[in-house]
Amino acid sequence: MVQKQSTEHIESAWNWFVSNYEKQGFRSLNQFAIATGMQKSSLSRYFHLEREIPSGTVGKLCAELKVSPEELLKAVGALGWPAKPKRNRG
Repeated sequence: MVQKQSTEHIESAWNWFVSNYEKQGFRSLNQFAIATGMQKSSLSRYFHLEREIPSGTVGKLCAELKVSPEELLKAVGALGWPAKPKRNRG
């Protein structure tokens, strides 16, 4: 679960995302979602800091946004997220 973030941090992450997809020529979230094959609602939740970005999704987002994984993770504050506890499958 993502830690509760300040309104300022949420705005910053969302604005970073919108700015970067617009730089790549996408005119809307819908257009970006179609190009990446991702759900608009998932993208919105990732960049409104409601959900963590799955590790398998980071590469696809970075490729479309033309940013490094480090830049993307810094934008959403993910570098400070604690590791998930391991499950005991005993």
